[in-house]
Amino acid sequence: MQTKIQTLIQQGLIWHGQTTDTQAAALSTGFKQLDKVLGGGWQYPGLHEWQLQAPFSEQALLLPLVKQAVQHHQPVFWINPPAWLSAAGLHYYGLSKSMQIVIQTNAEKAAWAFEQVLQTKNALALGWFEQKTTTAQCVRRWYKASQTGQMGVVLSEPTVNEEARAYSNRLRVKMTTTGVTLDLLKRKAGWPLENVALQ
Repeated sequence: MQTKIQTLIQQGLIWHGQTTDTQAAALSTGFKQLDKVLGGGWQYPGLHEWQLQAPFSEQALLLPLVKQAVQHHQPVFWINPPAWLSAAGLHYYGLSKSMQIVIQTNAEKAAWAFEQVLQTKNALALGWFEQKTTTAQCVRRWYKASQTGQMGVVLSEPTVNEEARAYSNRLRVKMTTTGVTLDLLKRKAGWPLENVALQ
């Protein structure tokens, strides 16, 4: 019989601040300092949340991730992105021969589509969702789907309520005069950190 704490851990409601998952692989973020503080990079499988204080501030993090997916011959699913993908931009970054799928739909269908992509085991799922639509229950379903061997990123606005969610990592992306900095709100490799500069 499981204890109450074991049940909460399995549900993703309790986080081990100083433990790392030795089973999980990691994809490089493209930034050595960020890889170091995240315990090697983005956990794979895993579900990550990026809270954006400014529109399109996520581009510095997206490009290295998308390039790695393409190198592994994985399609990239863009679910409700804030702008259409540019063919010229994809060509500029050497991604013109990759499979990029854009899904634009309402919030409920987008959440369902994101979960389905996470269950495919061979794609990168990028979803733009408002905080009010990403309930703790919804995030738990996504996290469970990602654990089949997949990686997903949820991009949203900063949250006012820091409710616990079953993300592998949660970070806030900030634009400063010196570039992009991150607040790591939750990370499997340790305690939260503030003002990690992307260099």
